[in-house]
Amino acid sequence: MDAKTIIISIIAALLAFVICGFIYQRMIKREVPEPIGKLQAILPVVLGCICVPISAGSGIGLLAVLRIIGIEGAKMQALSAAFFTAFFMAGGVEELFKFLAIIITLVALKNKVRNVYEYILLGAAVGFGFTFVEDFTFGDSIIVLLIRTPLVFTHMTLNMIMGEFIGRARYNKLKGKGPTELYWALAIIIPTALHTLYDAGTIFNYPVLKNDDFIVGGILGGVAILTNIVLLIYVLVRAKKNAEKFSALSVLPEDAQ
Repeated sequence: MDAKTIIISIIAALLAFVICGFIYQRMIKREVPEPIGKLQAILPVVLGCICVPISAGSGIGLLAVLRIIGIEGAKMQALSAAFFTAFFMAGGVEELFKFLAIIITLVALKNKVRNVYEYILLGAAVGFGFTFVEDFTFGDSIIVLLIRTPLVFTHMTLNMIMGEFIGRARYNKLKGKGPTELYWALAIIIPTALHTLYDAGTIFNYPVLKNDDFIVGGILGGVAILTNIVLLIYVLVRAKKNAEKFSALSVLPEDAQ
């Protein structure tokens, strides 16, 4: 990396830290009746940071293995290749490791995560840490910086969805009513699908990048970006408006409260 690239990467990481950090701090303060402790706030952020190199290496490794057995994006139609690459390089592996980061935090902080809102915070924290490191790693040009900055909290919102589904699954199991296995499945399926769609329509938009097909690629990119923007607004506003409601949904048994 030359000096210019390093400077841009640092700026990208700092912007991610400031924007995501501000949102995360505001979310913490909204919990009722009291906010989470420092360890619970910081640990998932650190684990989110660690997920970046692990998921990147895993994605490259998976694609290499698939290539050996004859499965590779280069042999596919551009649209199929876009989703194939987006899944194995981003949506699939990244969301899987962020899911595991949430589980590890829950194990480490046994009976500390008290309600559904704290599960949402947990997801936001993992996404925050992931974004910080990812933006330093891939924010290597002014163009990329300008594209990524407005949507810098995408990972946070994806993992807020993940955290809420896990929290609701735990809440339903405690109360003995409502879906549990379904919510566990949706916790990984929905963020993975949304993430894969977004990257297929942007970074890995092969209909445009390889075939100069601006009709198919444009539709794919438009759907991906519009879906992401709507998602960002909806998830963040919903968490803000329902903070007290989600805080009241305790996931702890009575003897642990």
